[in-house]
Amino acid sequence: MPLVLEARGLDVSPSLIESLEAAGDHGSAEVVGVIYRDEKRHVAFGAKWFRYLCDLRGLPVEPTFHALVRTNFRGPIKPPFNDRARSEAGLTPGFYKPLSATGVSR
Repeated sequence: MPLVLEARGLDVSPSLIESLEAAGDHGSAEVVGVIYRDEKRHVAFGAKWFRYLCDLRGLPVEPTFHALVRTNFRGPIKPPFNDRARSEAGLTPGFYKPLSATGVSR
């Protein structure tokens, strides 16, 4: 969940913050900024624990992730991706790009 749904928050939050600022809603932009920072931590914890559990069980990390996502989610993971924020959270492109329909990044 943190590596799919919360990682999506990393993708969409910066543009949402910009839109809110442009509309003059600075309070909401600030709230989304807090959520964005929290999402980075959530994704980082998820990535850390996922790698730990895969190592503990002798499973290959990225292929195991791909299999779980394909089993538990419908369709491809949708771009665009915030590669920088995902990387800062420890989520490398090998986790999500192979699951994307187009492989578009920003």
